Amino acid sequence: MRAPLLLLVMFVFGVAASAQDAPKAAPSRFEGQMIRAIRFNPPDQPITADEFNRILPLHVGSPLHMDDVRAALAKLYATGRFADASIDAEPLADGVELRISTEFTYFVGGVDVDGAIGFPSRAQLLAASKLELGEPFEASQMGQAVENMRERLQANGLRLGNLQYHLHPNPATEEMGVEFEINPGPRARFDGVKAEGKFARSIESIIHSSGWRRGFGPLVFPGWREATETRVQTGVDRVRKSFQSNDRLEAKVTLDHLEYHGKTNTITPTLAIDNGPIIQIRLTGAKVSNRQLRQLIPVYEERTVDRGLLIEGVRNLTDYFQARGYFDAKVDFTERTGDADAHAIDYTIDRNDRHRMVRIEFAGNRFFDNATLKERLTTREAGFLRYRYGRYSQHIRDEDIQAIRDLYRSNGFRDVIVEASILDDFGGRKDAMAVRFQITEGDPWLVDGLEIEGVPEEDVARLTRIMESTPGQIFSETAVGADRDTILAYYSNAGHPSVTFDWSQTPGEAERRVKLRYVVHPGVREFVRDILVRGLENTRPSLVLAQMRIHAGDPVSQNQIAETQQRLYDLGIFAKVQAALQNPDGEEESKYVLFQLEEANKYSLTAAVGAQIARIGGGITTFDAPAGQTGFSPRVSLGLSRLNLFGSANTASIQTLMSTIEQRAIASYLIPKPANQDNLTLIFSALFDNSHDIRTFASRRWEGSVQLSQRLTRTNSLQYRFSFRHSAVTDVKISPELVPLLSQPVRVGLLSMSYIYDRRDNPTDTHRGILNTIDAGVSLAAFSSQTDFTRLIFRNSTYHPLGKDIVIARTLQFGVINRIGGLMDIPLAERFFSGGASSQRAFPDNQAGPRDLVTGFPLGGTALLFHSTELRFPLFGENVGGVLFHDMGNVYTDVDSISFRFRQRDPSDFNYMVQAVGFGIRYKTPVGPLRIDLSVSPDPPHFNGFAGNLQDLINCTSTNTCQTTRQIISHFQFHFSLGQTF
Repeated sequence: MRAPLLLLVMFVFGVAASAQDAPKAAPSRFEGQMIRAIRFNPPDQPITADEFNRILPLHVGSPLHMDDVRAALAKLYATGRFADASIDAEPLADGVELRISTEFTYFVGGVDVDGAIGFPSRAQLLAASKLELGEPFEASQMGQAVENMRERLQANGLRLGNLQYHLHPNPATEEMGVEFEINPGPRARFDGVKAEGKFARSIESIIHSSGWRRGFGPLVFPGWREATETRVQTGVDRVRKSFQSNDRLEAKVTLDHLEYHGKTNTITPTLAIDNGPIIQIRLTGAKVSNRQLRQLIPVYEERTVDRGLLIEGVRNLTDYFQARGYFDAKVDFTERTGDADAHAIDYTIDRNDRHRMVRIEFAGNRFFDNATLKERLTTREAGFLRYRYGRYSQHIRDEDIQAIRDLYRSNGFRDVIVEASILDDFGGRKDAMAVRFQITEGDPWLVDGLEIEGVPEEDVARLTRIMESTPGQIFSETAVGADRDTILAYYSNAGHPSVTFDWSQTPGEAERRVKLRYVVHPGVREFVRDILVRGLENTRPSLVLAQMRIHAGDPVSQNQIAETQQRLYDLGIFAKVQAALQNPDGEEESKYVLFQLEEANKYSLTAAVGAQIARIGGGITTFDAPAGQTGFSPRVSLGLSRLNLFGSANTASIQTLMSTIEQRAIASYLIPKPANQDNLTLIFSALFDNSHDIRTFASRRWEGSVQLSQRLTRTNSLQYRFSFRHSAVTDVKISPELVPLLSQPVRVGLLSMSYIYDRRDNPTDTHRGILNTIDAGVSLAAFSSQTDFTRLIFRNSTYHPLGKDIVIARTLQFGVINRIGGLMDIPLAERFFSGGASSQRAFPDNQAGPRDLVTGFPLGGTALLFHSTELRFPLFGENVGGVLFHDMGNVYTDVDSISFRFRQRDPSDFNYMVQAVGFGIRYKTPVGPLRIDLSVSPDPPHFNGFAGNLQDLINCTSTNTCQTTRQIISHFQFHFSLGQTF
């Protein structure tokens, strides 16, 4: 019974299976039948029905043809969205139904690394995985990715850790998120060094050179350092340089292998060493510093000796001496090889007579003036200090000829001829010479006609307006290249990533006329399907979306993607912003735009140490040196910031400054782009300041403020500010009768606004442009102020280049405080105190203006007027510059007391224009020029000082018998600071 029953069951299932499979058949059986329906499996597809209808040749109501089926499969695979696709057919009463079955392709949607390592860095591990954002993802990639990352870990001494990965598929967007989880374990340490090859040094000496053992300089401590890839390579380089520093320039030191000891978790590097011969390079006939010689002879850099490098050294030495006035210098070399351990190279230099390049002349130029041409030259006329003999060599002259030729050709003068000749004994002086560039311009070539093919007619009109090579304009390959970039950028930003450009030219109707033909193939236009943002942990998604300049439905524009990246970086809360198209090579009409964000560390700590060296205050209570005395004030600053507070890009920070003359703490809360307004920034701040930088008194100030900054245009901005402060002064060193009037504590509420107009080319080291600032404020009783006044400060700075390297800079500063109520006089803490490195260099810091007639200490003023002019010029090399300056101005009692007199009437007259002239040095650094200024004043103020202590002052004031001594602000001042004066 069992056997027949089993056969019956198998028969039933077989019939059922046959019935189920029977309708499915190859579409070829239904060739020519009418397509009545098309279904997709699964129903939800990554491509919309409308897009399928446009790209597939199979449509309901059309006859079925196998050519169309094959084309449809090719189209499906070409989209890049499908790892597999098939088309089956089922018969219907009046035709056929097609079933399109697909298997989706996944794409890398983000790669993350979890685990604190340090070395290698997170970025290095991500790069090692070779998983690119938006690219197709295949499971087979993960094995190689893990292997690559393990290699990086092991190369950095992490051999005992564990590396796992987790995949996070997102079927809705076909993304595959990849998360690597790393438990690094302890890092291996060095435990010694082995060396093989030819060398004449002890292992201990090599170990010391490598820096792998703990220690500093000649000091050696017990134990070995941790092994990292960087430390291994640095150690190998240090050993190599230790050999090469002893004239063994061809010494070779390589890492043969690293021997790992699992029981002790240590590694032993084995170095392959060949110390090579001793190479001696000597100069005869002239002297060059050893440092300069190493820069001129490429043998030192390439660490090998061959004839090509030696000949290059001849050229470099020739240029070196010719650039220093020895324009006829000749250089040759000989090689001498003794034994196998010695190789000598002798350079013989015949400098000949020294000349001065006194003049550069141009002849035949009509289209460009001399100044324009001279800007392109490397040849330099002799000048004061820098280029004392000018700069010239045959090599430089040939480069200058080419530079002039390129300038003319880029402007359509294709037939230009440029020649150079030397004029010896120029002006009757034997050591003087000049160079003359003779230019035969010829006539410019012009565009006779322009034909643009492959683009719609409406685009032709738009492109013609923004291109350079239009009919009647100058023709040059440079202009055509600019047009190419314009056209490619135009279509690329309009969603045509595969746009191509080609061009050709034919003779025009007349001589030196050409007809241009541009052939443009825009390609398929792509649109944004949606924006996918990944990597957010603490940041609000709404904040990121508000920065987007590209949205769903827009054409794929690289400019808009790049602008979005920049806006996200500008928030200051992301360490990395990566953007990519999902499925970049797929032929589909719309694509996802991916943004992978890496949030920056929440906390940042800054620290700095500095010092002030000048005539400074010290908060002393004695009455000596009212004009300041030279002192040294160390400074330490610390800052702590919390980024991205509440996930809203807001920043809370506290900055502190400690020195012998000032203690300051500032707490601030920054809100960038409040209410999603790109041009606004809101800052709340609280300040405590205890300062002794004004010798007259010590000031203690508590202040709270709120400021809204508004950027109107690239050059114009406004700041709206309200501050409320309480200031108290102590250690007052003025006449007792003035103390109740000027030194009482004061509470001020100040509403102010600033306007800034900035067209400088470089704010830290300006060469051209203009800067205007106006700051106006009012303090009223309505703001809980104890004194009512208005304050206005205006500043105008201009910068004018003279030639290529010289700049004339000038600045005018005017300020006025006008009392309108409250206290009887403007208190000391609210007055103008100025003078010093950034205003008037005839004075020490804050020493300008009116003074107490008994003690001689500054009282500040309610008006100021300063004007400074600087001539900035190069001094030595590329990093050291010089400045000649003239400062004039002062702080005045009030605006009515402003005077342009240049002489002081008597020791009680301080309302006159003090002058200073001087010389400064500027040294370029990455954060701005380091400056030293030395000034001399022909008319510094004289004043009366008091010899005694506070009790003596009180006693003599009551009896009106104070004995004063005549004092004077020093004629000579020095200032040391960072950044240009203005």
